[in-house]
Amino acid sequence: MWLIIAFSIALHACYIGSKLVVSLYALQMGAGGLTIGVLAALYALVPLMLGIYAGRLTDTKGTRWPMLGGAVLVCAGMLASFFSHGMSALLITAVLTGAGFVFFNVAIQTLTGGQSRDDQRARNFSNLSIGYSVSTFIGPVSVGLIIDHFGHAYAFLMLALFAALPIIGLLASGRFNYVGTQKAGKQERSALDLLRQPAVRSIVIVSGLMVAAWDLFAFYLPVYAHALHFSATTIGLLLGTFAVAAFITRFAMPLLLRRWRAERVMFACVVFAAGAFAAYPFSTNLHFMLALTFCLGLGLGCGQPLSMMIAFNRSPEGRNGEVTGLRLTANNVARVVIPVFCGALGAAVGAAPVFWLNAVNLAAISLLVWRL
Repeated sequence: MWLIIAFSIALHACYIGSKLVVSLYALQMGAGGLTIGVLAALYALVPLMLGIYAGRLTDTKGTRWPMLGGAVLVCAGMLASFFSHGMSALLITAVLTGAGFVFFNVAIQTLTGGQSRDDQRARNFSNLSIGYSVSTFIGPVSVGLIIDHFGHAYAFLMLALFAALPIIGLLASGRFNYVGTQKAGKQERSALDLLRQPAVRSIVIVSGLMVAAWDLFAFYLPVYAHALHFSATTIGLLLGTFAVAAFITRFAMPLLLRRWRAERVMFACVVFAAGAFAAYPFSTNLHFMLALTFCLGLGLGCGQPLSMMIAFNRSPEGRNGEVTGLRLTANNVARVVIPVFCGALGAAVGAAPVFWLNAVNLAAISLLVWRL
């Protein structure tokens, strides 16, 4: 399990770090908020079309090859912007990174659930999500430091080396493979059938909206902080603070789940995060922003592990990867629509409505979670 988490940390650090360097490089080239929103949406455009397919591939062929192929695509995306400069290279990086990460992410979440006994699953998903928190810290903080000291190109090279780690590990060993125990017939292979199940439909919607909240912050914070003339290192520190808070929430998750149902834990965290988002536009002082960012990390940090666990537990037998793919497809719908819309909104009326819109989004999530 620890090697699985290490692979996840390496590739997710590359994925998250690339979003920061792509945004800051585009801003340096004179891009506006709408352009940044389009770049962010491109990370999700191909995964939007491939998420369910990636799940079916994982269910039928196993997890190793989707993980390996996904890591290779992500690494290629980083090298594209290292060897070539300009907006076209950033577009290629966004598309390749998004496409690779959806295969890797679907497979590694299915592998985690499939290799866990029922009594271990909550702990293992919590440990995997802690790994995501570690990588959410490593990626932006290291990227900010490299940009300030060596430039954007070398930040892409560093991230390519991150992606190379799981490639080497997966090539060296064939044991990271899990295939579902039951292969469903063709009549069962419909995403609409899954969405007709209330429990699956609800967690898919909640997961998509939670990712929209997380990604909006990751995408819009660099724009907001750049307008305040913060350095790349400082912006990386803010995103790292978010990651530290998410790490704390996820580390405490097993203890919380022993006392309360997963749905109630998620409800409380989402309401807390909504309050932090509502206050964010009033913050221009770095220390105040660090405090609010920490609160956001505490609130949003619960979303990923709990939605992963609930989705796996409520999946029909033999279709865990497909439900994971469906959930990630919903996530990517949000990742396509929200950044473009909010980028245009921010360019037209400023930052405050963007953050307040996200607070409303989280309030809607809390109502859905309460009904789960």
